[in-house]
Amino acid sequence: MAQAKARSFGGANTSARNASVAAAEQAADDHHRVMELAQALTALKASTAELLQRKKQLQQLNRWFDIALNNMGRGLSMFDSQQRLIVCNRLYRDIYDLPRRLTRPGTPLANIVRFHVKRDQKHDDPNETDRQLAWIRAHVAKLARGETFSYTQQLKNGKTVQVTNQPLPGGGWVDIQEDITERRKAEEKIAWLAHHDPLTSAANRISFSRELENALRHLRPGTGFAVHWIDLDKFKEINDRLGHPVGDALLKSVVHSLCRTVRGHDLVARLGGDEFAVVQAGVTTAAEAEKLAKRLLTAIRAPRHLLGHHITIGASIGVVLAPQHGTRAEELMKNVDLALYEAKAAGRGTFALFGSYPAKNGEALLAT
Repeated sequence: MAQAKARSFGGANTSARNASVAAAEQAADDHHRVMELAQALTALKASTAELLQRKKQLQQLNRWFDIALNNMGRGLSMFDSQQRLIVCNRLYRDIYDLPRRLTRPGTPLANIVRFHVKRDQKHDDPNETDRQLAWIRAHVAKLARGETFSYTQQLKNGKTVQVTNQPLPGGGWVDIQEDITERRKAEEKIAWLAHHDPLTSAANRISFSRELENALRHLRPGTGFAVHWIDLDKFKEINDRLGHPVGDALLKSVVHSLCRTVRGHDLVARLGGDEFAVVQAGVTTAAEAEKLAKRLLTAIRAPRHLLGHHITIGASIGVVLAPQHGTRAEELMKNVDLALYEAKAAGRGTFALFGSYPAKNGEALLAT
């Protein structure tokens, strides 16, 4: 009996120990799981914080990209291989004056082209749509061949835009639009100034020389032209007495009168100071040249009201005919200068044809 009780007590102790061990192991397992969960939560928090930080960095990069894109000095647009807009900047929208609905990602190029053409040409028909699609196909084909190319657009709003197209790897392309309106105007102004007098807008000495050489090259039997060399009488006195602004206004007014007197294919040039020249095209006789010289004198002598002053001025004119008085520019210029000297020696206010005596009375020459 005692032995049975002992065995029973020993078995109870073993069970208790086993239960205690199991409980301890379970507690250890639970602790381990808690630690793993805590570590996972810590890692998750760290990962979440890192993702949030990266998201903030990405948002900041996007903001910087947007600022850079929209503050470029040129328009930019990018299209994918399906000819759909990926991105464009504000200047691109402004250059073509596009509504926002046409500058959203995914907009087909055909829609943008159609809107632009329809607005500028005021019509939209199947034939025009076919022309637009043909242009797009040719445009895309060049890019597909890996070509980078540029062209200039003259927009209806007066802008001149240079577009450069560059293909992208995997298809698509990027366009750069540069508004060159002011640059073109400056270039045109420089080119204009190279051949015109900036004060009066008449042709300058360079243009006169070029026109003279051109007229000589085109001389043929039975053809000819005349050169009228004009010097204003006593211009310096008026300029000194009334001031340079009045003198400048007088020079501009004289050029205006000369241009109204000659024909459209004749050339009026200011050679410097108060000296002018007219190349009278298509004349072969002294009578034709003298007729224009009289009209030029009459036009110059017309009374003028300039900057509050009433001004009357005369002129002396030397005249030569080609080929009668020369077949080379140097020869003609030498002879017309001699003719001008003869006109001045006759008392001014008149003209002289090279090799002829000028009238002693300018008024007689002005009579028709």
